Amino acid sequence: MLMKEGRAKRILHIDLDSFFVSVERIFDPSLEGKPVVVSGNPEGRGVVSSASYEARKFGVRSGMSIKTARKLCPQCLVLPVNFNAYAEYSEKVFELLREFSPLVEEASVDEAYLDLTGTEKLMGPPRKVAEKIQKTIKDRLGLPSSIGIGANKLMAKIGSKRAKPLGIVEVPAGKEADYLAELSVRIIPGVGKKTEALLKEMGVKLVRDLVKLGQKSLEDNFGQWGAELWLHAHGVGNDEVVAEEAAPKSMGKEVTFDEDISDLSQVTMWLFLLASRLGARLRKHGYYAGRVTVKFRSPDFKTWTRATTLDIATNQDLELFLAALKILEKEKTANLLVRLIGITADNLSETRQVTLFDREEIEKRDRLYKAMDRTRARFGLDAIYPATIKKLIDDSYKGGDHED
Repeated sequence: MLMKEGRAKRILHIDLDSFFVSVERIFDPSLEGKPVVVSGNPEGRGVVSSASYEARKFGVRSGMSIKTARKLCPQCLVLPVNFNAYAEYSEKVFELLREFSPLVEEASVDEAYLDLTGTEKLMGPPRKVAEKIQKTIKDRLGLPSSIGIGANKLMAKIGSKRAKPLGIVEVPAGKEADYLAELSVRIIPGVGKKTEALLKEMGVKLVRDLVKLGQKSLEDNFGQWGAELWLHAHGVGNDEVVAEEAAPKSMGKEVTFDEDISDLSQVTMWLFLLASRLGARLRKHGYYAGRVTVKFRSPDFKTWTRATTLDIATNQDLELFLAALKILEKEKTANLLVRLIGITADNLSETRQVTLFDREEIEKRDRLYKAMDRTRARFGLDAIYPATIKKLIDDSYKGGDHED
């Protein structure tokens, strides 16, 4: 998409390479260069959350069962998830990116969009800025990344996907359709194995085949997602990078997966990670949430949200997480197949009403979270967290995470 004055926007998509494994390597440098897998249940029926590129050479992929991963790569080192550490480094990356532009949109725990439009005179060409960002993330935090540059978020994300690992790809403005034409349809975000198989049956392998198929045929076969595919095949996408408002009406965290997840334990784990980051952000800005909303998006891009109003407004991780779990249990999501999970806090206020009966206990927990935040700010998110949350995760989480 173009700006009103006719200039193409320049948007970056920063994607942290093998994020979970990369964080583990910060704590244990001996893992560098070795095939490493992260899983929520390394010894049981877990799935691969993150695989190093050394493991991927053997065919190991995110979402694969640990049993299959071990068969493909018997020498791989399988580590348990360290969710607090991943949340900590995710926040560090986003804070670093805001040094380059105020327009930073957090797309996932390991992905962000950054708008550099109009900054060329001040900061130089977008590619030079991307190189500096990539180097700064590596030098300061020890994390490898790939970056895509495009006129909209779609093309920037496609660029970063093609740049992996450790690369930078810039898609020329105005050349989006030509750039995509000879690429596999899998390059389009949201096209997974199942969609690819359906398209293959229709004679579609490359993006140019989507264009030849026609908009009506895509809509007849895929509905709303077909209309999206038609636009994406031409390189058309959203070019608005949405930064967090100074005085927001709501705050939310979400994650989008390249492959669908269906295991309820995985959903539970991701909700905890998102609730922890959301709670930290609410406390940082001095807000309390009066309502919690959980969002899911299915592979066909159908989205449903469910909300629950809280008896007492909160900004505490555990209460946000429990509210989300309450929604899950009520909706009976055991067979749900999801592409996106999100949690949002709204009905925000800077104060809250509590009864005399509840005040003492709530204020005690407030002091606990303030102490936790101070400790985490100094020693990291994994330094301290409530034992109650750890028990909930240990009791409910038997599967694995998933990330790109």
